[in-house]
Amino acid sequence: VYARMSEVLGITDDNHVLETFMTKIVTNLKYWGRCEPVISRTLQFLNDLSVGYILLKKLVKIDAVKFMLKNHTSEHFPFLGISDNYSVSDFRCRTIFYTALTRLLMVDLGEDEDEFENFMLPLTVSFETVLQIFNNNFKQEDVKRMLIGLARDLRGIAFALNTKTSYTMLFDWMYPTYLPILQRTIERWYGEPACTTPILKLMAELMQNRSQRLNFDVSSPNGILLFREASKMICTYGNQILSLGSLSKDQIYPMKLKGISICYSALKSALCGNYVSFGVFKLYGDNHFDNVLQAFVKMLLSVSHSDLLQYRKLSQSYYPLLECLTQDHMSFITNLEPPVLLYVLTSISEGLTTLDTVVSSSCCTSLDYIVTYLFKHIAKEGKKPLRCREATQAGQRLLHFMQQNPDVLQQMMSVLMNTIVFEDCRNQWSVSRPLLGLILLNEKYFSELRASLINSQPLPKQEVLAQCFRNLMEGVEQNLSVKNRDR
Repeated sequence: VYARMSEVLGITDDNHVLETFMTKIVTNLKYWGRCEPVISRTLQFLNDLSVGYILLKKLVKIDAVKFMLKNHTSEHFPFLGISDNYSVSDFRCRTIFYTALTRLLMVDLGEDEDEFENFMLPLTVSFETVLQIFNNNFKQEDVKRMLIGLARDLRGIAFALNTKTSYTMLFDWMYPTYLPILQRTIERWYGEPACTTPILKLMAELMQNRSQRLNFDVSSPNGILLFREASKMICTYGNQILSLGSLSKDQIYPMKLKGISICYSALKSALCGNYVSFGVFKLYGDNHFDNVLQAFVKMLLSVSHSDLLQYRKLSQSYYPLLECLTQDHMSFITNLEPPVLLYVLTSISEGLTTLDTVVSSSCCTSLDYIVTYLFKHIAKEGKKPLRCREATQAGQRLLHFMQQNPDVLQQMMSVLMNTIVFEDCRNQWSVSRPLLGLILLNEKYFSELRASLINSQPLPKQEVLAQCFRNLMEGVEQNLSVKNRDR
């Protein structure tokens, strides 16, 4: 590229090359606003340039970059407008634009809140306009377009803010003034994915604790406040979307399942982000945590098992979320109604055989947490402890359910053993984790399964497989210690 630019334009200095690139980028964005292919490729190039820190240090000194940072409005860049000339799908490019722009801002931002406020001024003006319109009779289409654009802009900004200081600036800017507007939008236009999807994706991005950016100070309630806002939005969307009733096959994903998968991703990020102490909610009688878990269940029961596995984005958000719940919130799992618990365990059983290793590994991990919890409860029951009565009751509920439905765990053990013996298992470590617990909980069934697997082999191979099973259990003790599992 440099050789060609030197030949045609006579440019040899690398700073001059970058200046030429940035001038061309600004020119394209200013004068080709109605040509989506040009805007899209120009913004992708800008995004690529904004990734490396050394390059960023050079870029922020260029006049064209300084101009963009101070003038990112539709007056200078028409593609940021809400005119009917632009399709709503074209608004997607705004996320890339603001990601690149925020990376450039971050180079010299430091802790300068005034500089951040100045950068956010065009978005502040847009939100204030929406606030005024919401409180009066308003033109719906214009407001919707403004909100879609704002959600996409903010998602781009949030994606680029990877430090605690900068993320806190954004949160303080959004809460408590502007997040309720997004909440009202979900309430009002829940049946329009073009409007709800960008807002739900923004919330999912805000919940991501990337680079530990959400580790607020010990005196700050921001982690809990952020979770409460997410809880409200997920509950609102979940309750409203279920009111749509049954949808046709071509409508079910865009109208319902896509939104549910984004809600699950947001909830998973919150549960695994280590910035919220969930015990606080129960301690102070705050029901936001319970509400969002109930919304999770309601949305889940409205989805068939086949849809759960058929739509990849849905399965890749549901199963990791379930993994988080079984790891840290088994009291919630054990309190589920028997039909709901059966649905969850069946979904794990069906997910074990899928070709998607993300899904099958999450299923193995979830199963391991459930089996370990059950095994520990049975071990404690034998010792009859006087304390932990509530935990004992939770374990008793799960044990009672498993006694009523013994085939559930047996089926999963059969699936795992068949996978190990007969298939090309691509995630052996994950598959091995729940296996010992299943064997110890179902020793009689394991003996039957072992005999069945051995007898299914040709005679010359039967003794070989029998020896493999003897080797598998050699020296294994009746506990789930790490050493014993590894053996």
